[in-house]
Amino acid sequence: MVIATDADGVLTDMSGFNFVYGERFFGHAQTDPSGYTTAEIFGESKRREFLFGLRHFYDYCSRLSPRENAVEVCGKLCSGGNELYVITARKFSTQHTPLGALSRRLFRKWVEKNDFRFNDIFYCSEVGTPPQKLGFCRRISADIMIEDKGDTALYLAENGIKVLLFDAPYNQDISHENIVRIFSWNDIFGVLAES
Repeated sequence: MVIATDADGVLTDMSGFNFVYGERFFGHAQTDPSGYTTAEIFGESKRREFLFGLRHFYDYCSRLSPRENAVEVCGKLCSGGNELYVITARKFSTQHTPLGALSRRLFRKWVEKNDFRFNDIFYCSEVGTPPQKLGFCRRISADIMIEDKGDTALYLAENGIKVLLFDAPYNQDISHENIVRIFSWNDIFGVLAES
């Protein structure tokens, strides 16, 4: 099989990171735990969200541990003869600037440090992500996309891509016949083993 996976929210627990570090940074509890961005989660301005990102970008990109069993399951999938690709809209990664280069370098170093094995990594911009992810899925002839962002998962599903939707507070209202909701990397392995 050709399997594509998102990074943030799938390989990592982005919500968990935002909840913990957001409370420390903003100095108050969440106002909307079902929000996607830290501005939505904490009811903060885009400016304050930007400052949060500046403060914690390096920590998130370099020090955050992978989700439980993500490395092991990805390894089993590759050892089983599958192709495994990352398709991510990682912050700043498509910018042709020093910050863009840093974002891509930090992600590759994180992948290597955690012993992930991928055939390739594709970066999408943060604006217009769903069509770009669809384009990469078609380019590699993906059989499955593992995704957490609701609008992206729905767009892919509506365009014929089978999606494993990693459960998150911000995607509870998403469903489609081409979407299977999963709760862990062990779930992912179980679903793919049956395919």
